[in-house]
Amino acid sequence: MRPDMPKRVRRPQMGVTALELAIVTAIVATIAVAAASDLAGFLVNAQLRTASDELRSALRLAQIEAIKRQAVVELVLTAEASGRPDVQPASDGRNWVIRAVRADGGFELLQASSGATLAPRVRVEADREAFAFDAFGRLRADSLGNAAPEAELRIELSDRDALARSLRVVVRPSGSSLNCDPHARGGDAFACG
Repeated sequence: MRPDMPKRVRRPQMGVTALELAIVTAIVATIAVAAASDLAGFLVNAQLRTASDELRSALRLAQIEAIKRQAVVELVLTAEASGRPDVQPASDGRNWVIRAVRADGGFELLQASSGATLAPRVRVEADREAFAFDAFGRLRADSLGNAAPEAELRIELSDRDALARSLRVVVRPSGSSLNCDPHARGGDAFACG
């Protein structure tokens, strides 16, 4: 090199190449697809837990009202979105009413749920349509002609698209209830015994 020739100074590259941009885009797209399916399952699991907790709260309210009133109080599952106590019972109903049985055989509406908190994906399937509590808070025969249960009654909550695990609300003849996972193993705290 000649001494009178100026040296070329290499400037650092500014920006990214098309290949680098394509690689980063592919990585981000792969992560987004993986996260979307996990997020959908997470959301459905949260909706099932909320539905399970809400149903247990309604059962507990019916039980407390029966004890407080010293009268029969029922929680009736229904497909109707109604604020009336005389609804059509349905074992797969996503809505419910809590009603007190009057001395004349009629009903007094205590509370109604339109299932607004139950996501459309949540499917309900119960052993019976009505859960009647006596003055001691125990399950008893209901106004639909079902005898007092001698064993636990179940309400299954599941996802219509099977993206999430199902949950179960168990109602014991004593009137107590619990949430559990029917697919959990025996040693798991959330197993259904």
